[in-house]
Amino acid sequence: MTYQKENFQPLNSTDHANLRVKNISDCGHLKNCNNSVIIAEEITDIAANCPVVLLKDEESGRFQLSALFGLTPSENLFINESGQWLGTYIPVNFNIKPFSTSFDDSNNEKSLVIDVNSPAISTESGVKLFEGNAESSYLIKMRQQVEMIIDATVQTEKLIQELVNRNLLCEFKLIIEGLTEQPEIIEGLYTINADEFPYLTSDDVFQFHQMNYWGVIYAMQNSMKQFKKLVQIRNARYQDSKIKLTIHMDKESD
Repeated sequence: MTYQKENFQPLNSTDHANLRVKNISDCGHLKNCNNSVIIAEEITDIAANCPVVLLKDEESGRFQLSALFGLTPSENLFINESGQWLGTYIPVNFNIKPFSTSFDDSNNEKSLVIDVNSPAISTESGVKLFEGNAESSYLIKMRQQVEMIIDATVQTEKLIQELVNRNLLCEFKLIIEGLTEQPEIIEGLYTINADEFPYLTSDDVFQFHQMNYWGVIYAMQNSMKQFKKLVQIRNARYQDSKIKLTIHMDKESD
């Protein structure tokens, strides 16, 4: 099956009155998803499967807590040839597809959007999104689910800001040998800067305990070990082009 590039649009009864959502039995449509934005609440489950990092939007400077599923762009090592998910946990951001959220910088609000190119979208079969001008019961439930995720996203963003404010993030690079003649270098990845722990005040430590941040922090740290797992999966799948991975930490990153 050929999958089209995502095309998210603000959901409304005028433009999407005839759209329906079909049940997709496999995850083949995620095969090119190298990463997914996640929320802090799911980090423990995700960290048991793959690396959890922070990706920085160069335009806004905003960090996003993300799960990595591959080592190169458009590579998802957790999808097999049959389109089945190989991990023990699927991020909520994938479970709500074809829906997602969109951030509006002008009013600092998030809204519900839909990927009209998703293989789950149809005009002939599936569950209706609208009954006339009114939202269907299915869409109401999905909106409620997405709103819960939005609330959790706000809390995750607060966590990230606390880490940034205390210089607890550092940038690192992936140096991949074996893909081309020269090593491939992947930059723009951030993780926890444990070297800054001794400089936290007692109030910082207590606040992090109160906010349950330490569990998230340690899960992020431990998830770095999952890069070895990604290499093992990739080398087993592509035995003719085995790779070697080196992680270079930049402790001087802001």
